[in-house]
Amino acid sequence: MKKIFLFLASYLIFGFNYLFSEEKMLKFVALGHIYPIIDNTRIMENLINKINSHQPDFVFILGDSKLHDLKYLNMFKSKIDSKIYFSPGNHELSKFRKEYEKNVGYLNTVIKTQNVQFLLINSSDDKKNIISFLEKNLEDNFEGYRVILTHHRIWDDTLISPNPYGHDKSFYFEDVYPLIKNKVNAIIAGNSKRQHFRDLTDDKFSFGKQNVNLIYWLDKIGDIELYAVGMGDGEPKANFIVAEIKKNNMLVKGDYTSIEKYDVLPRELVESNQLRFTIHNTKAIRELVKERYFLINKKKTFLLTIILFLVIFYLIFRVKKNEKKL
Repeated sequence: MKKIFLFLASYLIFGFNYLFSEEKMLKFVALGHIYPIIDNTRIMENLINKINSHQPDFVFILGDSKLHDLKYLNMFKSKIDSKIYFSPGNHELSKFRKEYEKNVGYLNTVIKTQNVQFLLINSSDDKKNIISFLEKNLEDNFEGYRVILTHHRIWDDTLISPNPYGHDKSFYFEDVYPLIKNKVNAIIAGNSKRQHFRDLTDDKFSFGKQNVNLIYWLDKIGDIELYAVGMGDGEPKANFIVAEIKKNNMLVKGDYTSIEKYDVLPRELVESNQLRFTIHNTKAIRELVKERYFLINKKKTFLLTIILFLVIFYLIFRVKKNEKKL
């Protein structure tokens, strides 16, 4: 009887420890570039209801979502049921930096749970400030899962602005990679997918290929997984990701809402300009954009003409001045 009692006691203790000591799963939603649909009440209600249906612990809105405007900020906070945090985009910071910081309360911040650390970074800032923030907050002894959340795809060096607070980031990934290597597990960026994958409309000088079904895409550098989750136009699909972190592993799933009645994009809505699908036709592309390059060259020619005229005028002036001295 004593042995049976000891066995049952051990079993209960083991079961209690298993139930209450096992690491809890953390779930979050991330999305960005919401401004194209933010004034469409029907689309936004569908999107927020779908986000809430996942019951995430956190929701991260990663820029270009009119976060500087208190009306929209309060809308997000009042309608999203989870804890919500923000990372600024170039749309907010290019003209409304003071308003954004006043309303949101931060440009960079850190959220830390027992096993996960989120670093929200202002990717429009200069290299020096970003490096300083990373050095301060990347603890060497942290053994959990670490995620950087930001607006720009900071790993993408094909899109760089000459100065901070421009349209794109102003630094190269190699400037920050040594700091985050072996310390950061994932980076999630909320900038528009339309810089690489178009939605239904675009100007004639952009050649990204059309893919309205794209929810997010994954890059990888070293051991860091890199997720681009921005939604582009938000129509016909308003997309976001749902991520679950448990035991130092992150599972990412894509989701979206749509008010359209079709699943497959009807062929009449597919861009008919074949140049955008057969992009290897270099000659045809040059023909399409020659007007733009002509204007650029025309400006250069005009500028050179003015410079030449000023030089000639200066030389004539010097000659006449010397003649007077003689």
